[in-house]
Amino acid sequence: MTAFLRRSGGSLKPNLPVIALLLTALCWMPAQAQPPRAPSAYPTLAALESTTVPLADPVELARRLRGLQTVPPTPSAPPSPQIGDRQTFWVLNSGENREFQVSAALRMMGQHLLLWVQDTLPDGTPITPLNDADLRALADAFDTAIYPQVRDLWGSEASPGVDGDPRIYGLFAYGLGPGVAAYFASRHTYPAVVQPTSNQHEMFLFNLDTIQPEAVASPLVQSVVAHEFQHMIRANLQANDAIWLNEGFSTFTQLYLYDDPGAALSFLSAPGTQLNTWSEDGPRTPHYGASLLFVTYVYERYGLDALRAISADSGVGLDTFERILRGLGQPGVNDLFADWTLANFLLDPTLADGRYGYRLLPDGLPGAAPRATITAYPYLAAGVTSQYSADYTVLTNLDGLTALDISLAAPETVKLLPVDAAGGQWMWYSNRGDMSDTTLTRAFDLSGVSRATLNYRVWYHLEESWDYAYVMVSEDGGATWDILSTPHTTEANPHSAAYGPGYSGASGGWLDESLPLDAYAGRPILVRFEMITDDAINQPGLALDEVSIPEIGYSSGFESDDGGWLAEGWLRIDNRLPQRAWVQAIRHSGREAAFMRWMTPQESSWMLPLAEGVNQVTLVIAPFAPTTTVPMPYTLSVTAR
Repeated sequence: MTAFLRRSGGSLKPNLPVIALLLTALCWMPAQAQPPRAPSAYPTLAALESTTVPLADPVELARRLRGLQTVPPTPSAPPSPQIGDRQTFWVLNSGENREFQVSAALRMMGQHLLLWVQDTLPDGTPITPLNDADLRALADAFDTAIYPQVRDLWGSEASPGVDGDPRIYGLFAYGLGPGVAAYFASRHTYPAVVQPTSNQHEMFLFNLDTIQPEAVASPLVQSVVAHEFQHMIRANLQANDAIWLNEGFSTFTQLYLYDDPGAALSFLSAPGTQLNTWSEDGPRTPHYGASLLFVTYVYERYGLDALRAISADSGVGLDTFERILRGLGQPGVNDLFADWTLANFLLDPTLADGRYGYRLLPDGLPGAAPRATITAYPYLAAGVTSQYSADYTVLTNLDGLTALDISLAAPETVKLLPVDAAGGQWMWYSNRGDMSDTTLTRAFDLSGVSRATLNYRVWYHLEESWDYAYVMVSEDGGATWDILSTPHTTEANPHSAAYGPGYSGASGGWLDESLPLDAYAGRPILVRFEMITDDAINQPGLALDEVSIPEIGYSSGFESDDGGWLAEGWLRIDNRLPQRAWVQAIRHSGREAAFMRWMTPQESSWMLPLAEGVNQVTLVIAPFAPTTTVPMPYTLSVTAR
């Protein structure tokens, strides 16, 4: 299907959600992606769609895995701190993988914010790094603007919080690491008996190594505070929301309230960045930019009410967008994604109903960077691009041509995990998600043996030192658990995130484990594999295969059945998902643009007519498969007529 659009020369119109919805119905709308369905050919997709990732509950985990007996009640009355009071706080330097404590004094008290400032260096030297006037200006800005405006956008933080105080703490400290301006950590919203390094306050932490003293009350720092306040609200409303969406809400808050485009340019320079994931290592600014632009795009297409509905929905990540958009009678999230990839290249909100650009972004930003500009034909190139990202190829030197023949060779399936089963086709998979707790449990009767051995093969990729997976045994029906150590588990726990020896980081391949269960021989037990993640960044997870206890005759590679295991969040998978991709063509002719859109693998070859005056064609390849971070390889061919 073709659309022919002309750039208007008029002024920008306000973003009116009702008008936008009407225009969406009337405008060019090519073949739509239907809601994902799971035919029998794709049992892994069916399992993903039917399985909810359980939310991690730090209090329940502390009771079950740390032996916590009593959680202190929230204080019935707020504390009464006074200017000059001193307190010790835990802070984090994530770059150095260490937590440490600093001493700080209460320097400023606002209606909603108490500001503490580090007052001694590690060697005990007294310091006074900030002046009271700047701290007063920041507290006033929070009380009069940030606090009411961000709450109006998203809702409320926990108030009163863990300390019984409706006021929020802000701490300025040194040593938080390069590249960090500020952060919010949900662990501080729990009692210390639950999270050992909790400060037991709803709080922000500001890095004095990054924030210059004279900038403390600047609009830039106020924008950062608004960003972190959204995270605090999100932790109260939906602690397990996907990090990319959580960051998208925060960066949108900065753009909406402070005209702060943040990392938009960084993403436009790297449009191959996958939208629905987050890097553990390497640059993260393109991810911030992708999240910002996607959330902003939804706002500009459908308005604040739709964005608030997405924020309030109990779903996680892209599934939330799918549900809300369908509820509005709109095409689903994958069609929105296709439009978004065009908007990122064109950056022109005057086209059509405004869907090909952004009104909130500042003028002058370049469109998404192409991977190649082509001047000679035929053209043949191989590429690899991430799911929910886009590769742009610009075709020029089209004078005298009447059409282009385009073909894309790409696989029809993609792996959920970047590794095959250890044996056969099937395996158990832990699933993935932020702030998650998934378990795989089975009862074994060792009553008739005097010794036993648990053998299994394991593959894992978990956020190192933050997310852990465990193998454990219970003798009392699951009331308490012994966490077992193996040659491949780690005792390292720099962030107080682990509950015992666990798998963390990347295995690099399948590992063979053999654990003696002699201590449990002679009685029935439960064996459990459990993955627990924190609230920011997740990797693919953990896979389990070829489990056996030879002494009782148990062995399963999960090829014909689930092996008798009870899954909470885990999936038995064959590791195959359908691979789909949008292939879109933008035909440029002066101030005009025409579009065509196809989907692969339903189609793989197309003829693109070239009207007189077309001087450039941009091809956009945008794969989309659920959950996986395994990219799509492809071969693109273009011949000229």
